[in-house]
Amino acid sequence: MSLDTAALRADQDAFSGALASDPAASILRHAVKIWASDHGIAGDDLSRLTHMVVDFASSAIRDCERRAHPLV
Repeated sequence: MSLDTAALRADQDAFSGALASDPAASILRHAVKIWASDHGIAGDDLSRLTHMVVDFASSAIRDCERRAHPLV
């Protein structure tokens, strides 16, 4: 599966302090870096890709938490 180059160039939000210190986020960032190096992605594109993947993962987790624990 290839990545859309336009998506790599999209502006990214900065990591929150809690997410940056999260061990799971660190492992995910490391895995993305390994995958990216195997696919020839480096530099600014690598940084943007890493931010996109971790942001997507944390967003998906938050969405699931909201569904599992809805506010009444």
